[in-house]
Amino acid sequence: MNALAMQVEGRLARAVQWTGELKRRPARVPGMRRLRAAIDFFARGVFHVWRNHRYISVPKLLNMTAVNLQFKLKTERVVGRPYRMKIESTNICNTQCQLCPTGVGLQGRPKGKMDVERYKQLIDRVAWHLAALDLSMWGDPLIVPEIYDMIRYAHKKGVWTYISSNLHALKLKPRKGESVLQAEQLVNSGLDMLTCSLHGASQKTFEAYQPGKSFDEAVAKVRHIIGTRDRMGSRTPEVQLNFVVMKQNEHERAAFERLADKLGCKAVFSWPALNTRFLDRDKQLVPLEMSAETLARKTREHLHQWLPTDPDFVLEPYQKMLDGNYKPEDFNGQKLFDCSWPWTASVVNWDGNVVTCCGSFDPEEDMGNVFDRGLGAVWNSRKYRLARRSFKRKLDAQQTAENPCATCPGFMV
Repeated sequence: MNALAMQVEGRLARAVQWTGELKRRPARVPGMRRLRAAIDFFARGVFHVWRNHRYISVPKLLNMTAVNLQFKLKTERVVGRPYRMKIESTNICNTQCQLCPTGVGLQGRPKGKMDVERYKQLIDRVAWHLAALDLSMWGDPLIVPEIYDMIRYAHKKGVWTYISSNLHALKLKPRKGESVLQAEQLVNSGLDMLTCSLHGASQKTFEAYQPGKSFDEAVAKVRHIIGTRDRMGSRTPEVQLNFVVMKQNEHERAAFERLADKLGCKAVFSWPALNTRFLDRDKQLVPLEMSAETLARKTREHLHQWLPTDPDFVLEPYQKMLDGNYKPEDFNGQKLFDCSWPWTASVVNWDGNVVTCCGSFDPEEDMGNVFDRGLGAVWNSRKYRLARRSFKRKLDAQQTAENPCATCPGFMV
């Protein structure tokens, strides 16, 4: 039965990947974009319920139904709570990923790690409505020694758990003062899914995105985790390899799939997020007061450097930027992508400050602090409600200046 369940889950995951790609393709027939979005929404719902069926309770299912209905209606106040959350274990990282704000040295909020006792209190409060938890954000979770206890605590509370890691903090031998392998701790924690960030099938492409790091060492660690999991007789964590498609690596997609098959895991291909919104800021996120022409030229250079040649992996906003047709104000009141984050999901940074989505880096975009006010108060605060309003109605100039969603196309670019 386990083998059958894994096959069904694999097929559903591939279906969701396909519907997601379909939704993002330009639509030439009126109404086609909305139809594609509905198909993708349905597919993701089926996949989510199947994948999390061990963790789904009646209250969670009712909450998910209510929240998704309100997402479709685009209500400003949400009755219910997010059923997906990212709770950042740390924003400290050990590599320099070239398309990540942390990796290129932007200074957002201070560096730190989530306090474990505060984390447990938060999990206690949200477990009734939380179906899926990601403990990754702007840092690498495996840097945090307590990450295994954090995963285990959520797992015991009936929450599906996930982390994404570059694996550089993982040791193949027990750490000093310990007798258990980190890979064994990972398996014993109950982690459901682990994504390993590789983005290449050779040292050359791997190093183009993660300078100074060893591709062979990363692959050896993936093999070690999978071998440890199988030796322990566990079916979790499910391991997948992440490949953000860029100009530097797009020629290795087939080789990357072969590598994943050889290792016994799944290859996941995704669109690059180029973080063009920071190009007019310095390292401290202070505006550089660039002219429109200078910023446009800098943006085009950045896009030409990183965007793949395959149009299927070039999101529409980036094409608009290249064509000179990108106007953020056009998205105030309507979006290119029907983003569900403000209704179905939320992000709690390591310091307790809440943001609307996984692309939010600047502390000025914070919605409030969950440890000071509680998630419920933040979730339906004025700033959160304005974020949702921007999907149907234009915000005024002052509201726009205060809200990161106002001029976002539905995918932080």
